[in-house]
Amino acid sequence: MKVTYLMRPDGCLYFGGAEVQGIETANAVRRLGVDVEILTPLTKSLGDVVHAFGPYDSYWSTLHFCKNNDIPFALSTIFFKQRSSTLMLLKERFRARRRHNPMNRIKRLMREASVLLPNTEAESEQVRKIFLSSGAPEKSIVIPNGAEERFAHGDPELFRARYGISEPFVLNVARIEKRKNQLNLIRAAKSGGFNLIIIGKDLKDDYSQRCKVEAKDCGNIQFLDPIAHDDPLLPSAYAAAKVFALPSTLETPGIAAIEAGLAGARIVVTPVGGPTEYFKDFAYYPDVHSARDIETQIQKAWNDQSDPNALKIHLLENYTWEAVARKTVRVYEELLREKVSRRS
Repeated sequence: MKVTYLMRPDGCLYFGGAEVQGIETANAVRRLGVDVEILTPLTKSLGDVVHAFGPYDSYWSTLHFCKNNDIPFALSTIFFKQRSSTLMLLKERFRARRRHNPMNRIKRLMREASVLLPNTEAESEQVRKIFLSSGAPEKSIVIPNGAEERFAHGDPELFRARYGISEPFVLNVARIEKRKNQLNLIRAAKSGGFNLIIIGKDLKDDYSQRCKVEAKDCGNIQFLDPIAHDDPLLPSAYAAAKVFALPSTLETPGIAAIEAGLAGARIVVTPVGGPTEYFKDFAYYPDVHSARDIETQIQKAWNDQSDPNALKIHLLENYTWEAVARKTVRVYEELLREKVSRRS
Protein backbone atom coordinates (compact mmCIF):
# COMPACT_ATOMS: atom_id res chain seq x y z
CA MET A 1 0.00 0.00 0.00
CA LYS A 2 1.21 3.51 -0.84
CA VAL A 3 -0.18 6.57 0.93
CA THR A 4 0.46 10.21 0.10
CA TYR A 5 0.56 12.61 3.05
CA LEU A 6 -0.57 16.18 2.61
CA MET A 7 0.60 18.89 5.04
CA ARG A 8 0.53 22.67 4.97
CA PRO A 9 3.37 23.87 2.70
CA ASP A 10 4.61 26.44 5.23
CA GLY A 11 3.96 24.24 8.25
CA CYS A 12 7.56 23.88 9.37
CA LEU A 13 7.94 27.65 9.52
CA TYR A 14 5.37 27.60 12.35
CA PHE A 15 6.16 24.08 13.54
CA GLY A 16 3.55 22.82 15.96
CA GLY A 17 1.21 19.98 16.82
CA ALA A 18 -0.23 19.49 13.33
CA GLU A 19 3.25 19.08 11.88
CA VAL A 20 4.31 16.68 14.65
CA GLN A 21 1.13 14.68 14.09
CA GLY A 22 1.74 14.35 10.35
CA ILE A 23 5.45 13.55 10.56
CA GLU A 24 5.20 11.09 13.45
CA THR A 25 2.17 9.33 11.99
CA ALA A 26 4.11 8.93 8.73
CA ASN A 27 7.11 7.48 10.54
CA ALA A 28 5.03 5.04 12.58
CA VAL A 29 2.93 3.94 9.59
CA ARG A 30 6.14 3.28 7.64
CA ARG A 31 7.29 0.98 10.43
CA LEU A 32 4.15 -1.07 9.78
CA GLY A 33 5.24 -1.57 6.17
CA VAL A 34 3.22 1.17 4.46
CA ASP A 35 4.95 3.22 1.76
CA VAL A 36 4.41 6.88 2.74
CA GLU A 37 5.30 9.85 0.54
CA ILE A 38 4.80 13.49 1.54
CA LEU A 39 3.33 15.57 -1.27
CA THR A 40 5.63 18.24 -2.76
CA PRO A 41 5.36 20.40 -5.90
CA LEU A 42 7.49 17.73 -7.63
CA THR A 43 5.12 14.84 -6.86
CA LYS A 44 3.94 13.29 -10.12
CA SER A 45 1.47 10.69 -8.86
CA LEU A 46 -0.57 10.00 -5.73
CA GLY A 47 -0.73 6.86 -3.64
CA ASP A 48 -3.62 4.47 -3.10
CA VAL A 49 -4.87 6.80 -0.35
CA VAL A 50 -4.24 10.48 0.39
CA HIS A 51 -4.13 11.56 4.06
CA ALA A 52 -4.28 15.31 4.78
CA PHE A 53 -3.55 16.96 8.14
CA GLY A 54 -5.62 20.03 9.02
CA PRO A 55 -8.55 21.74 7.23
CA TYR A 56 -6.51 23.97 4.95
CA ASP A 57 -7.88 25.64 1.84
CA SER A 58 -4.67 24.81 -0.06
CA TYR A 59 -5.73 21.14 -0.03
CA TRP A 60 -8.77 21.69 -2.21
CA SER A 61 -7.08 21.15 -5.59
CA THR A 62 -5.59 17.86 -4.40
CA LEU A 63 -8.97 16.72 -3.08
CA HIS A 64 -10.51 17.61 -6.46
CA PHE A 65 -7.86 15.48 -8.20
CA CYS A 66 -8.62 12.59 -5.82
CA LYS A 67 -12.35 12.82 -6.53
CA ASN A 68 -11.73 12.72 -10.28
CA ASN A 69 -9.41 9.73 -9.99
CA ASP A 70 -11.27 7.70 -7.34
CA ILE A 71 -8.52 8.04 -4.74
CA PRO A 72 -9.77 7.94 -1.13
CA PHE A 73 -9.04 11.15 0.79
CA ALA A 74 -8.71 10.95 4.60
CA LEU A 75 -8.68 14.22 6.54
CA SER A 76 -7.31 14.64 10.06
CA THR A 77 -9.58 17.56 10.89
CA ILE A 78 -7.48 19.25 13.65
CA PHE A 79 -10.36 21.66 14.19
CA PHE A 80 -11.88 22.93 17.42
CA LYS A 81 -13.51 26.17 18.45
CA GLN A 82 -12.73 27.43 21.93
CA ARG A 83 -16.37 28.02 22.82
CA SER A 84 -18.78 25.24 22.09
CA SER A 85 -22.10 26.72 23.23
CA THR A 86 -25.19 26.10 21.13
CA LEU A 87 -25.23 29.75 20.03
CA MET A 88 -21.57 29.63 18.96
CA LEU A 89 -22.13 26.44 16.98
CA LEU A 90 -25.12 27.99 15.22
CA LYS A 91 -23.07 31.08 14.33
CA GLU A 92 -20.24 28.98 12.95
CA ARG A 93 -22.67 26.82 11.00
CA PHE A 94 -24.18 30.00 9.48
CA ARG A 95 -20.72 31.28 8.52
CA ALA A 96 -19.97 27.95 6.86
CA ARG A 97 -23.02 28.39 4.63
CA ARG A 98 -21.79 31.72 3.22
CA ARG A 99 -20.11 31.03 -0.08
CA HIS A 100 -17.16 33.40 0.22
CA ASN A 101 -16.46 32.81 3.90
CA PRO A 102 -13.33 30.74 4.72
CA MET A 103 -15.53 28.48 6.85
CA ASN A 104 -17.45 27.57 3.69
CA ARG A 105 -14.29 26.22 2.07
CA ILE A 106 -13.54 24.19 5.20
CA LYS A 107 -17.09 22.83 5.04
CA ARG A 108 -16.58 21.72 1.43
CA LEU A 109 -13.32 20.03 2.39
CA MET A 110 -14.99 18.22 5.30
CA ARG A 111 -17.98 17.11 3.26
CA GLU A 112 -16.02 15.92 0.25
CA ALA A 113 -13.41 13.95 2.19
CA SER A 114 -13.84 10.17 2.22
CA VAL A 115 -13.40 10.01 6.00
CA LEU A 116 -12.76 12.50 8.80
CA LEU A 117 -10.22 11.66 11.50
CA PRO A 118 -10.64 13.98 14.53
CA ASN A 119 -8.35 13.60 17.54
CA THR A 120 -11.15 13.47 20.14
CA GLU A 121 -14.85 12.73 20.48
CA ALA A 122 -15.37 16.40 21.41
CA GLU A 123 -13.76 17.47 18.12
CA SER A 124 -15.83 14.92 16.19
CA GLU A 125 -19.05 16.26 17.68
CA GLN A 126 -18.16 19.88 16.95
CA VAL A 127 -17.20 19.11 13.34
CA ARG A 128 -20.47 17.26 12.85
CA LYS A 129 -22.60 20.10 14.22
CA ILE A 130 -20.87 22.86 12.25
CA PHE A 131 -20.03 21.30 8.90
CA LEU A 132 -22.06 18.17 8.20
CA SER A 133 -25.68 18.06 7.08
CA SER A 134 -28.21 16.68 9.50
CA GLY A 135 -28.94 13.12 8.55
CA ALA A 136 -25.63 12.78 6.68
CA PRO A 137 -23.99 9.34 6.96
CA GLU A 138 -21.45 9.08 9.75
CA LYS A 139 -17.91 9.24 8.37
CA SER A 140 -15.90 10.28 11.41
CA ILE A 141 -13.41 7.96 13.14
CA VAL A 142 -11.49 9.23 16.16
CA ILE A 143 -7.74 8.75 15.71
CA PRO A 144 -5.94 10.13 18.77
CA ASN A 145 -2.73 12.06 18.89
CA GLY A 146 0.32 10.31 20.27
CA ALA A 147 3.91 10.60 21.39
CA GLU A 148 7.11 8.69 20.85
CA GLU A 149 7.95 6.06 23.45
CA ARG A 150 11.44 7.58 23.75
CA PHE A 151 9.94 10.35 25.88
CA ALA A 152 9.50 7.78 28.64
CA HIS A 153 13.28 7.37 28.87
CA GLY A 154 14.67 10.91 29.11
CA ASP A 155 17.69 11.59 31.32
CA PRO A 156 16.84 14.64 33.48
CA GLU A 157 20.49 15.38 34.22
CA LEU A 158 21.21 16.22 30.59
CA PHE A 159 18.86 19.24 30.69
CA ARG A 160 19.86 20.28 34.21
CA ALA A 161 23.56 20.23 33.35
CA ARG A 162 23.10 22.13 30.08
CA TYR A 163 21.27 25.02 31.72
CA GLY A 164 22.64 24.88 35.25
CA ILE A 165 19.27 24.10 36.83
CA SER A 166 19.15 22.43 40.25
CA GLU A 167 15.82 23.54 41.76
CA PRO A 168 12.43 21.91 41.01
CA PHE A 169 10.47 23.74 38.31
CA VAL A 170 7.28 23.95 36.28
CA LEU A 171 7.79 23.53 32.53
CA ASN A 172 5.85 24.90 29.58
CA VAL A 173 6.79 23.87 26.03
CA ALA A 174 4.91 25.80 23.35
CA ARG A 175 5.09 28.75 20.99
CA ILE A 176 4.62 31.98 22.92
CA GLU A 177 1.19 32.99 21.68
CA LYS A 178 -2.22 33.96 22.99
CA ARG A 179 -3.77 30.50 22.57
CA LYS A 180 -1.01 28.93 24.66
CA ASN A 181 -1.86 31.39 27.46
CA GLN A 182 1.64 31.91 28.84
CA LEU A 183 0.65 35.32 30.17
CA ASN A 184 -1.70 33.83 32.76
CA LEU A 185 0.84 31.11 33.49
CA ILE A 186 3.49 33.75 34.17
CA ARG A 187 1.09 35.59 36.48
CA ALA A 188 0.44 32.33 38.32
CA ALA A 189 4.19 31.81 38.74
CA LYS A 190 4.66 35.36 40.05
CA SER A 191 1.90 34.86 42.59
CA GLY A 192 2.81 31.30 43.54
CA GLY A 193 6.57 31.81 43.60
CA PHE A 194 7.36 28.53 41.83
CA ASN A 195 10.16 28.31 39.26
CA LEU A 196 8.81 28.43 35.70
CA ILE A 197 10.72 27.56 32.53
CA ILE A 198 9.13 28.36 29.17
CA ILE A 199 10.64 26.67 26.11
CA GLY A 200 9.23 27.89 22.84
CA LYS A 201 9.47 30.06 19.78
CA ASP A 202 9.10 33.78 20.39
CA LEU A 203 6.90 35.12 17.58
CA LYS A 204 8.04 38.63 18.58
CA ASP A 205 4.54 40.04 18.48
CA ASP A 206 2.52 42.09 20.95
CA TYR A 207 1.51 39.07 23.01
CA SER A 208 5.03 37.71 23.47
CA GLN A 209 6.18 41.22 24.40
CA ARG A 210 3.49 41.39 27.09
CA CYS A 211 4.73 38.06 28.44
CA LYS A 212 8.31 39.31 28.59
CA VAL A 213 7.25 42.54 30.33
CA GLU A 214 5.13 40.59 32.86
CA ALA A 215 8.08 38.32 33.66
CA LYS A 216 10.66 41.14 33.83
CA ASP A 217 12.72 41.16 37.02
CA CYS A 218 11.18 37.84 38.14
CA GLY A 219 14.06 35.60 39.09
CA ASN A 220 11.83 32.52 39.12
CA ILE A 221 10.80 32.77 35.42
CA GLN A 222 13.11 31.79 32.59
CA PHE A 223 12.64 31.75 28.80
CA LEU A 224 14.63 29.26 26.71
CA ASP A 225 14.88 28.98 22.94
CA PRO A 226 13.01 26.13 21.21
CA ILE A 227 14.56 22.66 21.42
CA ALA A 228 14.37 20.55 18.26
CA HIS A 229 11.81 17.79 18.58
CA ASP A 230 14.39 15.08 17.90
CA ASP A 231 16.96 16.53 20.32
CA PRO A 232 17.56 14.35 23.44
CA LEU A 233 17.36 17.59 25.44
CA LEU A 234 13.59 17.70 24.97
CA PRO A 235 12.72 14.41 26.72
CA SER A 236 15.36 15.36 29.29
CA ALA A 237 13.55 18.66 29.97
CA TYR A 238 10.24 16.86 30.47
CA ALA A 239 11.89 14.32 32.79
CA ALA A 240 13.53 17.08 34.82
CA ALA A 241 10.27 18.98 35.37
CA LYS A 242 8.23 18.48 38.52
CA VAL A 243 5.07 19.76 36.80
CA PHE A 244 4.29 20.31 33.13
CA ALA A 245 1.74 23.10 32.60
CA LEU A 246 -0.15 23.69 29.37
CA PRO A 247 -3.07 25.94 30.38
CA SER A 248 -3.94 26.88 26.79
CA THR A 249 -7.33 28.24 25.84
CA LEU A 250 -7.60 25.17 23.59
CA GLU A 251 -5.70 21.92 22.93
CA THR A 252 -6.57 18.77 20.96
CA PRO A 253 -5.12 17.51 23.29
CA GLY A 254 -1.56 18.94 23.34
CA ILE A 255 1.14 16.54 22.14
CA ALA A 256 3.66 18.17 24.47
CA ALA A 257 1.48 17.21 27.43
CA ILE A 258 1.47 13.56 26.30
CA GLU A 259 5.25 13.66 25.93
CA ALA A 260 5.65 15.17 29.39
CA GLY A 261 3.29 12.61 30.91
CA LEU A 262 5.36 9.82 29.41
CA ALA A 263 8.43 11.41 30.99
CA GLY A 264 6.85 11.25 34.46
CA ALA A 265 5.88 14.89 35.01
CA ARG A 266 2.68 15.86 36.77
CA ILE A 267 0.30 17.37 34.23
CA VAL A 268 -1.73 20.58 34.42
CA VAL A 269 -3.59 21.03 31.14
CA THR A 270 -6.59 22.86 29.73
CA PRO A 271 -9.90 20.99 29.83
CA VAL A 272 -10.93 22.64 26.54
CA GLY A 273 -10.68 20.62 23.31
CA GLY A 274 -10.47 17.05 24.56
CA PRO A 275 -7.51 16.62 26.95
CA THR A 276 -9.84 15.12 29.56
CA GLU A 277 -10.45 12.22 27.13
CA TYR A 278 -6.72 11.45 27.17
CA PHE A 279 -5.59 12.26 30.71
CA LYS A 280 -8.78 11.39 32.59
CA ASP A 281 -8.17 11.64 36.38
CA PHE A 282 -4.39 11.65 36.00
CA ALA A 283 -4.15 15.42 35.32
CA TYR A 284 -5.29 18.73 36.81
CA TYR A 285 -7.60 20.99 34.81
CA PRO A 286 -7.61 24.72 35.61
CA ASP A 287 -9.92 27.52 34.61
CA VAL A 288 -7.50 28.81 31.98
CA HIS A 289 -8.86 32.36 32.20
CA SER A 290 -7.92 32.58 35.89
CA ALA A 291 -4.25 32.94 36.82
CA ARG A 292 -5.27 32.20 40.41
CA ASP A 293 -6.83 28.85 39.48
CA ILE A 294 -3.86 27.96 37.28
CA GLU A 295 -1.68 28.58 40.34
CA THR A 296 -4.00 26.48 42.51
CA GLN A 297 -3.97 23.50 40.14
CA ILE A 298 -0.18 23.69 39.74
CA GLN A 299 0.21 23.65 43.52
CA LYS A 300 -2.04 20.58 43.71
CA ALA A 301 0.01 18.83 41.04
CA TRP A 302 3.24 19.91 42.76
CA ASN A 303 2.10 18.31 46.05
CA ASP A 304 0.62 15.17 44.46
CA GLN A 305 2.07 12.08 46.17
CA SER A 306 0.46 9.43 43.94
CA ASP A 307 2.51 7.17 41.66
CA PRO A 308 3.45 9.11 38.47
CA ASN A 309 4.00 5.79 36.68
CA ALA A 310 0.23 5.28 36.56
CA LEU A 311 -0.11 8.04 33.96
CA LYS A 312 2.98 6.81 32.10
CA ILE A 313 1.52 3.29 31.83
CA HIS A 314 -1.84 4.66 30.68
CA LEU A 315 -0.18 6.72 27.94
CA LEU A 316 2.14 3.91 26.81
CA GLU A 317 -0.84 1.59 26.42
CA ASN A 318 -3.03 4.00 24.49
CA TYR A 319 -1.21 7.01 23.06
CA THR A 320 2.09 6.05 21.46
CA TRP A 321 2.49 6.70 17.73
CA GLU A 322 2.62 2.93 17.21
CA ALA A 323 -0.89 2.60 18.68
CA VAL A 324 -2.04 5.56 16.54
CA ALA A 325 -0.46 4.02 13.42
CA ARG A 326 -2.28 0.71 13.87
CA LYS A 327 -5.63 2.49 14.04
CA THR A 328 -4.71 4.68 11.06
CA VAL A 329 -3.70 1.77 8.84
CA ARG A 330 -7.01 0.05 9.58
CA VAL A 331 -8.74 3.17 8.22
CA TYR A 332 -6.66 3.01 5.01
CA GLU A 333 -7.49 -0.67 4.57
CA GLU A 334 -11.20 0.00 5.02
CA LEU A 335 -11.10 2.85 2.48
CA LEU A 336 -9.49 0.55 -0.09
CA ARG A 337 -12.02 -2.21 0.60
CA GLU A 338 -14.83 0.30 0.01
CA LYS A 339 -13.17 1.37 -3.24
CA VAL A 340 -13.01 -2.25 -4.46
CA SER A 341 -16.63 -2.77 -3.41
CA ARG A 342 -17.76 0.27 -5.45
CA ARG A 343 -16.04 -1.03 -8.54
CA SER A 344 -17.39 -4.58 -8.29
